[in-house]
Amino acid sequence: MDIQWKKQITKSFSLTGFSIKADAMKCIINRIKNEGYDITQLIENLLKNLDKSQLNNNIIDLQTIEGCFKLIDTINSSDAIEKEALKVIDAFNTPLFNFDSNSKQFIKCENFDRSLHGSSNSKSDLYRKRYLKVLQRTERNEYFAAPVLASDKLKNEYQTITPLSSLLGNTGRKHVLGTISQIEEDQFYLEDLNTHVKIDISKAKFEFGIVTINSIIQASGEFIDGIFIADKIQLPPTEERCETLKFLQNIDLFGEKPQKKTMEQLIKYEKEKEDNSILFLSDVWLDSERVMERLDYLFGGYKDCPPFAMILMGNFTEHPLINGTQYQLKKHFNDLATIIQKYPNIHQFTQFIFVPGPTDPTGSLLNILPKFPISNVFIKEFQSVIQKSIFTTNPCRIRYCSQEIIVFRDDLTNKMRRHCILEPSQSCDISQHLIELICSNSHLCNLTLEDKPIYWNYDHAMSVYPLPDILVIGDKSNQYEHSRADGTYSMNPSSFSTDYSFAHYIPSSKQFYYNKADRPSEEFEDEDEEEQEEQEEDEEKEEEEEAENNDKIHQRDTQDEHHHDETNEKNDEIMIDENEKQKSKKRNKKVIIITKEDELNKLEDDEEILNSLDAQKQNENDNILNEELSDNNDNNIEFEVQEVEKEEDEDEEPIDNDKLDEFIE
Repeated sequence: MDIQWKKQITKSFSLTGFSIKADAMKCIINRIKNEGYDITQLIENLLKNLDKSQLNNNIIDLQTIEGCFKLIDTINSSDAIEKEALKVIDAFNTPLFNFDSNSKQFIKCENFDRSLHGSSNSKSDLYRKRYLKVLQRTERNEYFAAPVLASDKLKNEYQTITPLSSLLGNTGRKHVLGTISQIEEDQFYLEDLNTHVKIDISKAKFEFGIVTINSIIQASGEFIDGIFIADKIQLPPTEERCETLKFLQNIDLFGEKPQKKTMEQLIKYEKEKEDNSILFLSDVWLDSERVMERLDYLFGGYKDCPPFAMILMGNFTEHPLINGTQYQLKKHFNDLATIIQKYPNIHQFTQFIFVPGPTDPTGSLLNILPKFPISNVFIKEFQSVIQKSIFTTNPCRIRYCSQEIIVFRDDLTNKMRRHCILEPSQSCDISQHLIELICSNSHLCNLTLEDKPIYWNYDHAMSVYPLPDILVIGDKSNQYEHSRADGTYSMNPSSFSTDYSFAHYIPSSKQFYYNKADRPSEEFEDEDEEEQEEQEEDEEKEEEEEAENNDKIHQRDTQDEHHHDETNEKNDEIMIDENEKQKSKKRNKKVIIITKEDELNKLEDDEEILNSLDAQKQNENDNILNEELSDNNDNNIEFEVQEVEKEEDEDEEPIDNDKLDEFIE
């Protein structure tokens, strides 16, 4: 039976101009045996769904046959379409293509060095590939493209990129393209594939973008005395996504591109599923209680209409986990799984994608890009509970139906601003300058390898060519979005741990909505109300205490004034006594004897007055009372017997005793 099947398969493929390999033949026969397909119907389906655009020749291999079977299963199953709708390509599985200058095409490299520690040639190839990618795109630009019909008029309307090796002896204003570097201290150089020259940028005009060491720039100026004097510097021109795809002619530089018929099914699925949405969150601190509460609140808002996917970007802890504390991350992910399980719809239908941040524990080499996924030892229990979860690299690529998305988590704004060598214009936001640099250089991070190390053999994973539909930069800076004329939409969801911001994307309409999970849960509302009530009670107590203190001060001042008036009255009485004495002397009064008994009676009266004052001013003015008592004791001195000589004048009237009594009183 097998021999008959082989003959029939070989004959069917030969009639259409194809020859089939032995391993592909074996795959078809096994499928017929295991699933009971009719061989004639199966061969017709294979030839019908064969993607001829992916073939390099007329030989059908095992990979092509497997792709045909996968397409057939996708068409016949709605669940298979959903599985094909979302594809995640990590950085270490990104396809590598090299540009061939002779054929002017990108050629795929099947077998390249995949080791993390590349050779010295890998480092030089890194810069060469970056430069060629920008150069071939710039030469196709309408400003530099040579006219098809050579004429003097058309020649004057376009410019050419002059190689740096051709500048010597070539006078006049030239346009050059190269990588700016600093070989010597305080001296910039411009490099291309063959040589390097000194460049003076002190008088150059620069308007848009950010220029750092290692950036590819387009400079205009003259070559004088071994130095290229630049009068204008700008970033290389970008190219629209549709134009790049036309040039590539179905070459898949992004990865995981479906076959033509599968793509038709995916486009239809994309338009029909208007409720599908993708959420983007950055800086999700799983060790923060308040952030976890906000996540719980966020999931509660989507419990009835779960998103198709959620992309959670690190850092996943507020502080780096070092010195053996990395295993705490396992507990934090288990806590997240507990929250997700509270919402069955999200648990069942939402695909979770985790992208590590700069400080997340993914290995011993934390600061090298691309960054590995979070280690399986921390997430094994989480994935056993949340089966629809993918832990990928940083950066990563996501293909949703017909749309290509690049996700990169890094604080690029501050880094690029800190290392720029030309001051960017203040006419627009710094984020626009950053996106212009990324798109024009076709690279996510063009800093030097010393400032931002990159695995040399995987630098192509940082490539942004062709431009994606959506470029997501997870940055700690403020939230921003920019829709470019070249067809790329770039955005930053901001830090969820700072202001609880996130981005809500609807693929069917290609619209972004920016929201905040800023409404606290009921528990937090109760806590806020309690704190507010406590503050109000404290304020009322402070006001009451202040009023009591004011009353005491007012009462004390009133008593002091009353006591001061009494003291003045006593002083006035004493002054009157002294005046009466002087008058009696002048009148030659007889001897006036004031006994001790009278004086004692007077002192007793004074003591009664003092005691009454003490009762009124008890525990308030002890010091003042002591001073007043001392004053009264000084004024109430003992009067000794005073002898006054009688005047010899006999005509003097006798002393009136009634007046004397009044005086004593």
